[in-house]
Amino acid sequence: MTTINLGKIAFSWKGVYAAGTTYARQDVVSYNGDSFVCTVDATIATTPTAAGAKWSLFAQGTQGISALAGDVLYNSGAGLAALPVGTTGQVLTVGFAGLPIWATPDVRSSVKVKKLPENGPKNQNMVYRHYGAIMMDNSVRVWGINNSSVLGDGTANARSYPSRVAFPPTFPGANKLYFNYNNNGYVIDLNGQLWVWGANATGQCGTGNTTAQAIPYNASTNASNSIFGKTIVQVALACGQESNNLTMVLCSDGTVHACGYNGHGQLGQGDTVQRNNFVLVPVITGVTKLALGREFYTSVFAVQSNGSLYAWGYNGDSQLGTGTTANATIPTLRNNGSLAGKTVVDVSGGHNYAMAEDSTGGLHAWGTNGYGQLGNGNITLQNLPIQVATGVSDAFIGTYDYQTSIIKKTDGTWWVCGAGNYGANLSPTLAVTSTFAQVLLGNTTTNPIVKIVRSGGGSYNWMAALLTDGTVYTWGYNGNGALCVGDVTARSTPVLVPIANRSVVDIAAFNQSSEQTLVFLLDDGSLLIGGYGGSYCNTEDRAQNSNVPFTVQF
Repeated sequence: MTTINLGKIAFSWKGVYAAGTTYARQDVVSYNGDSFVCTVDATIATTPTAAGAKWSLFAQGTQGISALAGDVLYNSGAGLAALPVGTTGQVLTVGFAGLPIWATPDVRSSVKVKKLPENGPKNQNMVYRHYGAIMMDNSVRVWGINNSSVLGDGTANARSYPSRVAFPPTFPGANKLYFNYNNNGYVIDLNGQLWVWGANATGQCGTGNTTAQAIPYNASTNASNSIFGKTIVQVALACGQESNNLTMVLCSDGTVHACGYNGHGQLGQGDTVQRNNFVLVPVITGVTKLALGREFYTSVFAVQSNGSLYAWGYNGDSQLGTGTTANATIPTLRNNGSLAGKTVVDVSGGHNYAMAEDSTGGLHAWGTNGYGQLGNGNITLQNLPIQVATGVSDAFIGTYDYQTSIIKKTDGTWWVCGAGNYGANLSPTLAVTSTFAQVLLGNTTTNPIVKIVRSGGGSYNWMAALLTDGTVYTWGYNGNGALCVGDVTARSTPVLVPIANRSVVDIAAFNQSSEQTLVFLLDDGSLLIGGYGGSYCNTEDRAQNSNVPFTVQF
């Protein structure tokens, strides 16, 4: 048997390192969770480090890796690493690199909803009797009426159940989903490319022709389109329920591109000629915000990064804020009225009026005002911008008729004005309110309102509000159960929607007139829906209304 003589092993444990103590060679101390061995006699006032001249790392601890409770330490291949604490509902699993990660349990990701469409409240367009969602696997599911092949499944058949949009196998997945009333669907994919399907009579699909698109078409790969090679960040939607549509998009480089109907100069080309391919909108660059008015008689608004506001298109209701009713066929700088000298940061387009916020929080409005929707204290048309509020952080307009306006202030409060039918504007007398009334829900400090959506038309207005704690309140018209509170009685004050056990993380409204439907995305990725059910738009297989939210079966 071989004998190995290790000599004398004389490590001496000295406990926690103390700067005033003199250490001898082979003394061992602990420091910040690691252990170090002294390599030089008479060492004093030299802090232990792995790279130091008088100390060597003896046993790896957590120094330089983590000092936080709950972190998980693992071998990254290059040494110990810390995995920060996960969030509620996540599980510890192995990622693509073979290392531990926190992740949401993957329980058939194609049946869990990731994101609702971009339709409102800012990009307001009342989707007609159909709807959809982006799933956790980035596929798109749709259901309901299928006029003009708006479901993108290659048919014109209505669906009472969510079905996949017919993207090709190479589709990278959806990032944003849009619908425009009952004509087209749009997806911006994960690579920033634009897919379009549905009606194409005015060339709004950008195919170079007017043939309808029954399945998604990638307009970004057509070299005849000005969006070729660009990254799309927004599809601007018009409000209303009209035909003769255009498609207008904002790209990541701040350029705007459009195709389709141009009867009022809304394509910004200096003429009224229809375009079947996307063309660059001239004059404007560096655009950060883009908004449209109504669909057929379209007015367009764009905010540049320097705070300039441009507008063009239809102006029959003075919605361009020029002081006249003359249309404009090219983008034109708008700094009239109260906007003179202001730096504009955002803009919203409505059916026949518009609103813009400046950098100081001032809110400016102009156009038709028959329901007091401008919020300036009267119902008189304003053909030049006037300031109507201060301390505003956002504005939401766009209802097709019987208009209401919603604003959010910098203090977290929300306010409404406009048409009072069924109490949607919170008027106890159901009257028009031409000044903003506060939505008294939640607490602006501990439980503020996150989002307000609305639907209706022809006076059948209603609203829903989502609070930070995941609860939802509804008020207004309820003839088809869209308030989701178990009956069909209208409310002029908000009432809590009964949803047990889960929190709501997003809400959306669709349909128009008295046909109204409300959607709830829950924190576990499931989807609830209630209200009007015609054409299976609420996925009820008998096309019946529902007065309470029920689960969509994917």
